[in-house]
Amino acid sequence: MYLTDIRKKMIYTKQKYYESGPKFAKLLASKLKKQEADSTIYKIKDPSSKICVHNQSEIQNIFLNYYKHLYTQPNLKNPHQIQNFLKTLNLPVITEDQNELLTAEITEGELSRAITDLKANKAPGPDGFPSEWYKKFKMELLPFLTQILNKVLKENKIPPTWKQANISVIPKEGKDPLNCSSFRPISVLNVDYKLFTAIMAKRLESVLPCLINTGQTGFISQRQTHDNIRRTLHIWSHIQKNKIEAAMVSLDAEKAFDSVSWCFLYKVLERFGFHYKFIQVIKSLYTIPTACIKINGQLSNTF
Repeated sequence: MYLTDIRKKMIYTKQKYYESGPKFAKLLASKLKKQEADSTIYKIKDPSSKICVHNQSEIQNIFLNYYKHLYTQPNLKNPHQIQNFLKTLNLPVITEDQNELLTAEITEGELSRAITDLKANKAPGPDGFPSEWYKKFKMELLPFLTQILNKVLKENKIPPTWKQANISVIPKEGKDPLNCSSFRPISVLNVDYKLFTAIMAKRLESVLPCLINTGQTGFISQRQTHDNIRRTLHIWSHIQKNKIEAAMVSLDAEKAFDSVSWCFLYKVLERFGFHYKFIQVIKSLYTIPTACIKINGQLSNTF
């Protein structure tokens, strides 16, 4: 009975859109209007004055200044101190064969798989080309795009459009909607940039298990987060059974990815034995990026 009701509703929905046909604009406009109203930010608190502002341009400027500050890299007073510290650690180092794999020429097969893996129905980057366009014209694009990606890999010259991002903000559940920190930033990047980084990430994926301790299960292929949950429960059971005095600490780094020091990251890559060429590619991707904040359908100034 429930299935019958569902089928009827599906038929009615399809019929409604079909009948709208060339007059679909009105129906589409009403749906978009509701969607826009749901995501509209009507007011936000100024972090300095603690006063709520309602003006569109003021709201935009508050978000702009917030993310400007958030994405400003801290100046490291003594980079050599990091290097000296890393030398004291007994860390694994990747092999020469693994380094060659990371910096090898990109093949059409790799690019084809990356295009196939693109998720559909995602907002396009600043250039306006969605993933569906790349999928539709994959065979025509493959030879030219492969050539471009290899030129980037070889010369470390990143197209300026790859460093542009439109940042949309999504409210976090259960957080105060008046604070900028209560919104999750979603960076919308161009698809050609995503394809290049997806290929490099796929190559890096095969190397990480050799470098990252088994204690870390997140973001590593063939490892599951529930393994650490089970390990924690075993330790807790052992502590209770043997009446051991112990404390459990849970740490959560605020805005971890946004606040990471790139200088520190590059030094860590060097310590793990990554080839200079690979590190230069990473540096090129993250040097002088630009972004705009999209608030209530309007883009801010570039920062």
